[in-house]
Amino acid sequence: MSVIKTFLFIFPFWLLYGLQEFIEKGPLFIDLELVQEGEYEPVNVTEFQHDRLIAPINLQLLTHKNQAAYYASQIRTSVCDDEICEIMHIRLIWDLVGNYIGYDTIPGHPLTKYDHVPFTSADYIKLHELLMNKGSILKFKEKEELIDKQQVKASDVVDGTTGATALEIKEEVVDGALYTSYTLWHLAHLGDLKNLLVAHTDLIFNEALKQNFLHSDRDEYELFALRKFSKSDFEDNINFLFKALEKGTPLLKKFIIKDLPDPLWEEEEFENRICHMFSEMDINTRTLLLDKLDSFGIISTASLEALSQHLNQMSKNQLLVFLKILGKNERDKVINHNLQLAQNDPTFKYAYIIQEFTED
Repeated sequence: MSVIKTFLFIFPFWLLYGLQEFIEKGPLFIDLELVQEGEYEPVNVTEFQHDRLIAPINLQLLTHKNQAAYYASQIRTSVCDDEICEIMHIRLIWDLVGNYIGYDTIPGHPLTKYDHVPFTSADYIKLHELLMNKGSILKFKEKEELIDKQQVKASDVVDGTTGATALEIKEEVVDGALYTSYTLWHLAHLGDLKNLLVAHTDLIFNEALKQNFLHSDRDEYELFALRKFSKSDFEDNINFLFKALEKGTPLLKKFIIKDLPDPLWEEEEFENRICHMFSEMDINTRTLLLDKLDSFGIISTASLEALSQHLNQMSKNQLLVFLKILGKNERDKVINHNLQLAQNDPTFKYAYIIQEFTED
């Protein structure tokens, strides 16, 4: 059951029986698969202070059977710059590389909007969706840009004003909780805090956590583990490398091609498998792959055949590098046939480059 569907199911019972019953079963929102058996134990990491906070917060690492799971902190802060606003209490949750993944309310402190109107179930969901959006427009806005000051009506309300929300952000924030939405988004994505959490994960990183990261479905976990690979780690995790090259983010693919140890490239089967994935790579990874192959000089015929099937997918510079590689190696019938096909393709605007190459 998804986080949102679960929340919609429990929300009426939460209102009827109180929040504490559900807190004991886990956070209201968390974008992370939690183990059901056993409890998650909090371990104090450090205190953190920032000018967005009215007091230092205690950062905790939540562990399950001594295995790091996620970070969390109870936060007490004001959502605006004057004495109108009430203090907001909330628990924010981050993954092990400092990305926001969820939140929880604090018993006795439900979230409210202006005029003390309580959040609805839809409001709680929308807030989580907003906080999950790293690229929210709120990232680029100062607090004074949030409202049309000509329409502001000062009021003794929780969220500070009942002024008109700027139209470009109205759809993103919780209606009636503009300052709450803004404040929480910036706390959830605070760079200094993320750096602190990443540094702590680096400190506790071990073999068990490395395997956890490599078998997760979180790209940033995989990249974190990959950045700490030794030469033997590359050799011991071949299946992971090819899975990442097939389905990973462009950044992950780029990092793999860039950092693969030379001995692996010397294995013909390994080199062939990578070259056969050329069409699945983004343009930058393709460029990096061709540059890497060019630096080695002699390439297997099978690898060259695989690459020659995708000539009309190459950029001009990629094609020039590939032809440079061909110039250092023997060409068989398959490669020559593919060159001829690309050269005669009327839709391929770099066909003339191949013609010049074959005529030399």
